[in-house]
Amino acid sequence: MEKRKLTRRDFLRLSAMTAAGVVTAACAAATPVVIEKEVIKEVPVEKPVVIKEEVVKEVPVEKIVEKPVEKIVEKEKVVEKVITATPPPMPEEVHEAPMLRKLVEAGELPPLEERLPLNPRVIEPVEEIGQYGGTLHIVHTGPDMGTLKMKIGYDVPVVMNRDFTDYIPNLVSKWEFSEDGRTFTVYFRKGVKWSDGQPFTTEDLKFWWEDLALNEEYKVIPVPWWLFDYKTGKQAEVNFIDDYTVSFTFDSPAWLVPGTLGSGFWEWEPMMKPKYYLKQFHPKYNPDSNWDIFQDKDHWNFNPDYPVLFAWHVVSYKAGERVVLERNPYYWKVDTDGNQLPHIDRIESREIPDKELRLIQVAAGEYDFTMRGVTSVLNFSLLQEQAEKGDYHVIPYWGCHQEMPHYTVNQNYVGDEWMRGLLRDHRFMVALSHAIDRKRINDTLWNSLLEIGQATIGEQSWHFQSPEGKKVHEEWVNAYVEYDPEKSNRLLDELGLDKRDAEGFRTKPDGSKLEIIFDIAFEENVEGTPLLKEDWGAIGLRILLNPVYGTPEAELRHTEGKFQLGGLTGMGEFDLFHYPDEVFPIRPYRAFPMVGKWYATGGAEGWEPEPGSPEARLIEIYEKIMEEPDIEKGHRLVHQAVRIAIDNGPWIGGAVTNPRVPVVVKNNLRNVAEYGIEGPWAIGCPGNLNPEQWFFSK
Repeated sequence: MEKRKLTRRDFLRLSAMTAAGVVTAACAAATPVVIEKEVIKEVPVEKPVVIKEEVVKEVPVEKIVEKPVEKIVEKEKVVEKVITATPPPMPEEVHEAPMLRKLVEAGELPPLEERLPLNPRVIEPVEEIGQYGGTLHIVHTGPDMGTLKMKIGYDVPVVMNRDFTDYIPNLVSKWEFSEDGRTFTVYFRKGVKWSDGQPFTTEDLKFWWEDLALNEEYKVIPVPWWLFDYKTGKQAEVNFIDDYTVSFTFDSPAWLVPGTLGSGFWEWEPMMKPKYYLKQFHPKYNPDSNWDIFQDKDHWNFNPDYPVLFAWHVVSYKAGERVVLERNPYYWKVDTDGNQLPHIDRIESREIPDKELRLIQVAAGEYDFTMRGVTSVLNFSLLQEQAEKGDYHVIPYWGCHQEMPHYTVNQNYVGDEWMRGLLRDHRFMVALSHAIDRKRINDTLWNSLLEIGQATIGEQSWHFQSPEGKKVHEEWVNAYVEYDPEKSNRLLDELGLDKRDAEGFRTKPDGSKLEIIFDIAFEENVEGTPLLKEDWGAIGLRILLNPVYGTPEAELRHTEGKFQLGGLTGMGEFDLFHYPDEVFPIRPYRAFPMVGKWYATGGAEGWEPEPGSPEARLIEIYEKIMEEPDIEKGHRLVHQAVRIAIDNGPWIGGAVTNPRVPVVVKNNLRNVAEYGIEGPWAIGCPGNLNPEQWFFSK
């Protein structure tokens, strides 16, 4: 097995990631215009390539009909087109919002046909063709505006589709790989413009790459972690082919890169740099400027002058209070009737960090749409009671995660060898799990609203949609969840922990005191951890609670392998290809911090896994995933890894799972999808549900 060699800069980047009154208007008649359609020609290539065509018609997955692979032979060269769905045709006529038509008539804005790209993305409405107008009132939870960016900022090159079954083109019209998977090429839509009308081209990406990411003077925007080869650690070669085409060449296959570009907003946000605007603050282009000035200006969500590619752009911002956004007149999407999106004119988002105040305001109907502001399943009752008075309804989206309390059994404990052996023993982990009274936890903490289950990622994940995948997930979520303290006692006795002290707690085989430390490293775990302590105390284990949440010590003890039981966060990912930590030990995190450090640093630090150990087998599987172009085969490899976790764990445990979370929607806000996944941010919800096609009905 070849070790992964990443630079120290990349390793630090990887580590950081883990810490990681409504006004409506009818749709007025618009003067139709005819837009030129782009003709994309096949370019001869030296080697066969796999091309991912654009999928723009959002339809339920069961309605998608797989087409056979078409082989086009030209001059003895083969191009394989992989087509997953037939996109809707580009409308012959396009229309614009009344507020923009007035600007065109006044000569303050170019005609619509000059503002759209040659090949706009066509969005299928969730319910019906929308109406123009209105102001969307929403709330964000903190100054970083993460919850706002998930609605607006998830206009990235590649996005998760509305069915959560695949990554599809968005800002790019297509992508392709070389036959060996080492070269990944993206084709941006021709004619896309920034929100102020300036062309968006690869010159902007070149500015990001050469003047920021590679600039040793500016450490704020580093080379992205995904641009380092996963085996050799060598930085990929970036080639700006023309105004709309960029390729990335690695030493090893890079089949997972498209999904990385579709992860949340954080991978694309540092790359979205309008050169013509930012260079006036860049010291290279303006000697009178400095990096402090540059960094102050380089915030699209704070700076009203900052051009964006999103459906709305900031027009005013007041720190700690609110941000106001207005429609982007150059936005590059239309609906199936040719209406330029977005439908909604403006967005006003208030900053409310206090979760209790947010809940009161949401319940009172002060916002048109709320997701992640009132997340807990326990809020359903109040919200539904107030729904009629607040003129809203509540949609239950999936949390796609395992709820608290949550615990991790450190398989790489940096301490005495005997304790490390105990923590690694499968019988010990099974004993811990069977001793948990999950029904009591569900009744006490969650009003019996959740399901009893082991710590897993959600069954909604794209890895578990096949019959085999559903079976594997069912095995995972039900592994060792029966409340059976008698079995736990027998297993602990087998381990040589059959002696007790005067207080009734088990001792080590030599009769010395046995204490197991539980790091409470995640604030949400505070309420549930004492219940785990009681259950484990009932089978004779003395548990010492160590509340380190909110301190630097929490992450340090975890990543350095110094904790025994604990956990930084709950299980909450959707895609183990791109966010593998819940199962695969490739970073200093979760149950294998020292092996993860070894892998992330190419063997420079940490512990090399023993041959044949669960860690070694999981790493081997993950490297196969990295080299596998077939997504379905990749899913089956995930299934293999999950079974290793079942048979050798559970090293990550939990009590309750599969929560539904409340999403609050005003009754006149339409085209909001009824199915959504709230938990894992990486899949971009609700941004992937196309908020640009939401509208207010009359």
